[in-house]
Amino acid sequence: MSKKAKQMSKKAKKHNRVQIVYQYSKPYVYGAVHFVEGDISRQWWDKPFIISRRTANRGELVYGTVKRILDKIQSQLDRLNQFSSAAQAELEEADITPIDGVSLLPESEVADRIMDEQEKLIEDVLLAVSVNIRILSEIFPDRLQQSTVKVYDYDDACVGDIRLSEIANLLVHNRYIVVKDHHVVDLISDKKFLIGRPQMGLKIDFIQYIEEVGKVINGITVKDLASKLRCSIKDLSASSSIKDIIFVTQNLYALGEPIIVQGQIDSGPIKAILDRVTRRNLERSHPSPTDGIRVLVRTMLSTPRFYLEPDLDHKQIKTSMRVNDEEESDVKDYEDFFRELLRAYGHIPLISRRQ
Repeated sequence: MSKKAKQMSKKAKKHNRVQIVYQYSKPYVYGAVHFVEGDISRQWWDKPFIISRRTANRGELVYGTVKRILDKIQSQLDRLNQFSSAAQAELEEADITPIDGVSLLPESEVADRIMDEQEKLIEDVLLAVSVNIRILSEIFPDRLQQSTVKVYDYDDACVGDIRLSEIANLLVHNRYIVVKDHHVVDLISDKKFLIGRPQMGLKIDFIQYIEEVGKVINGITVKDLASKLRCSIKDLSASSSIKDIIFVTQNLYALGEPIIVQGQIDSGPIKAILDRVTRRNLERSHPSPTDGIRVLVRTMLSTPRFYLEPDLDHKQIKTSMRVNDEEESDVKDYEDFFRELLRAYGHIPLISRRQ
């Protein structure tokens, strides 16, 4: 190889790029990931995946996000509340009141049917919620470390506690389970009981369980997810697993939803866009100086979407949104982006707290 060719070879640019190309095919938005690693000849495409679905109410349901997991759990809690309200109304209409003043119902066709439906609902909700709680515990292990419920024995004495995530492990491998009133009794897997010492009659209070679940999902904030994403992005490269790339891109994309619903828009990453649009509109509508004049500026905003820029040697995040029907964007270094995001919105819960 000649000296000139060697110099050219040394100067050959090394690439570290991951880019998602989007395509809309009603009602789904698809994405295909394109990789370039090292030499330009080392590039390839992964198979397309579904990013989101446009809903009937003109919203967008983004798959594979922490927010979607939280929404799934909340939908199960809503099922319980709806059942409770309907059952209470039906009991009042039939003039049926608890014998003990709390929950023990007298025998009747109406009460028996409600108890049958309640048992089935509790078991269904327990399974659906626990699976998603286990996923959350894998994403935020420190956050759910202290999330436990008490375990009682046959005589109602407290004999220990169990983490919410462990309940999911028992359910996935369960060999026996009974729902009795508001207790989950003898949840036994192929290897374990609710506590270390095997015995029958062990139980958890389902109401306590649901209360603890509510604390978990209402306690996960923008800071929790953004901190996780920042750490993931720091190590991301063209050689990263596709599952890690999708986790980052999907959750980053959906991070604007809680911000636009619950946050203030006068700070954070979207402020630069709004300031620029406001200046431009003022220059158009008031070309002459307006010192001392108060001007009301109205803007229509879409949900901001955040994207990881393709060049992973210089990690940057693009904010994109429609303002007054015009596409606007802004690009920042990822550290600067997360610093602004956490300062402005870190305290906001990922899902709206229910009253």
